[in-house]
Amino acid sequence: MELVDILSWSGGLVVAVITIYLTIRHFKTSKTISYIERLNTSEMASIRAEIDEWLNSDMNEKQKCKFAVKTKDLNAKIMVWLNIFTEIGISYKQRIIRRKLTRELFYPMIPNYWKELHFYINYRRKKGYPIGYYFEYIANEVRKTEGKNKSTLLKRYSKIANN
Repeated sequence: MELVDILSWSGGLVVAVITIYLTIRHFKTSKTISYIERLNTSEMASIRAEIDEWLNSDMNEKQKCKFAVKTKDLNAKIMVWLNIFTEIGISYKQRIIRRKLTRELFYPMIPNYWKELHFYINYRRKKGYPIGYYFEYIANEVRKTEGKNKSTLLKRYSKIANN
């Protein structure tokens, strides 16, 4: 093989590797952003509003759990809400989505909802329903953002929010 052939082959290999890397990165970014898009649909906004109303009601935690289980529509909406965080958790753990971007985009939303819904998840787990494990996982992963050096993106949004 001549030097020109070797250089040509090497250059082609480098281009192929870079292309594969960029394609995978683009896919992961698109998948990560798709979760934000899903959470911003009118259907999910309605579900979130109803869950927030239930969470902020005057009922104690036990009453909230019993009410949610008894009210099939509310229970279904809570499960839809929990399931999207479960999907994010599975995608995060399997590295289907970009990890750093996920921590930035979903902090503090996921840890806050984990904290607020933990009582309900435990209530359902005690009844034999294996729910919330990947939600708990992603909440703990995203919470790692707290107290650490914030990314440029987080710093920028923090600065905007404080102005």
